[in-house]
Amino acid sequence: MQWRGALGLTLVVMVLAGCATTQTSAGSDALREGRPEAAAEHFKEALADDPSRVDAKIGLGISRYRLAAYDEAIAALGDAVKQAPEQPAARLYLGLSHLRKREDATAQEHLAGLRALPIDPRLVAQVDQTLTLLRAGPVTDPIRTYIAASLDYGFDWFREVAETRLALRNAQLAWDPFWSSPYVLAPCRRC
Repeated sequence: MQWRGALGLTLVVMVLAGCATTQTSAGSDALREGRPEAAAEHFKEALADDPSRVDAKIGLGISRYRLAAYDEAIAALGDAVKQAPEQPAARLYLGLSHLRKREDATAQEHLAGLRALPIDPRLVAQVDQTLTLLRAGPVTDPIRTYIAASLDYGFDWFREVAETRLALRNAQLAWDPFWSSPYVLAPCRRC
């Protein structure tokens, strides 16, 4: 009888984990489609199911950033960076949130942290140019908007390219007759 209780508890945990994964996937889809309000709701539901999910915290932070709710973005992304400092998206959008709030020193700190991670060299060049502009002195609001938009769009572009490369690789592996169908080696006649 105890095994039934354990099995039931395991199934409940698996269903809840599946819901969080489903909510996170739905949130990511909504972000890609340019619907940050809907994305934020999905990520909040995923965090209600599992408050330790880094991907949901990052998604919620990006959603809040795109809704210009910078304080809320900073709260979610700050938690994500504390939990997983190697996540480029968390570092980038945390820096951009501070940049949009005119907190240039903090923005520089987070962008320098992003710069230290293994990221695409073209994004590194954009971050370096941003840091140079921020160190040069006061940045006007139109320049601040341009910087934030270019890094946001650039990061999305690099993500899309990486996803496309992965999809192409998987498609090639599925099509390649060597990988998609089992070959049976003939037994060695000399053995």
